[in-house]
Parts: sequence; C-alpha cells; structure tokens
Amino acid sequence: MRFKAIHLLRIGLGINMLMHGLVRIPNLSGFVTKASGGFANTPMPPALVSGFLNVLPFIEALIGLLILIGGKIGRIGYIAGGLLITVLIFGTDLHQDWATTSQQMIYLLTFAVALYLHDREV
Repeated sequence: MRFKAIHLLRIGLGINMLMHGLVRIPNLSGFVTKASGGFANTPMPPALVSGFLNVLPFIEALIGLLILIGGKIGRIGYIAGGLLITVLIFGTDLHQDWATTSQQMIYLLTFAVALYLHDREV
C-alpha cells in the first residue's frame, strides 16, 4: 500500500487531538479555571461552561484516538472532531476572540479535508 496524503493527515491530526486532551487531564481543574475566565462576560451559564470544559479534554483525546485507529472508526473521529470544533467556534465567537476563531476555522477545514480524503479512499 502506498503512503497517501490521508495517512499523513490522519497521523498528524490524530496526534494533535489526542495530545490536546492528554496534556490537559492531569491539571483539569487548572485548565477549567483558566478557560472559563473568558466566558465571564458572555450569556453562557457558568455551570454549562464548567461542565463542558471538564469533559472537553476527554472528548479531544477520544477523537484523537479514533482518528489514529483509522478506517471506519477514523471517519467517526473526523466527523466528531468537526462537530466539536464547530461548538468551540460558537463559544469563541461569544467572547469575540476572532484570532482564535480563525485558528479554529483552520481545524474545521482540516477535519473537512480529512473526511473528504477518507471518503474518496474507501
């Protein structure tokens, strides 16, 4: 089997998402405290923000793992990753952090391209 663009994208995106989650889990309370501060002046209820941020690293790690596994499971990871980034874009837009939104749009595009390439390969 030839090494294709989707393989490179799967490995890089999978490791990136896995590590996003894994590095946050050991200091989960610190991550939640730091990240929730940006939502103080938004209409989001603090309990909802805190609840979401407490599960976010686990979701990120799971998505990364799914992508790294590849195949049909990887496809689920690409879709879940794109949906997660869409939720993060919504939250980032609430506190008007347009620079971070731009970075998140790159992630969204990356998930979309990965899904497209995956579907073409099957």
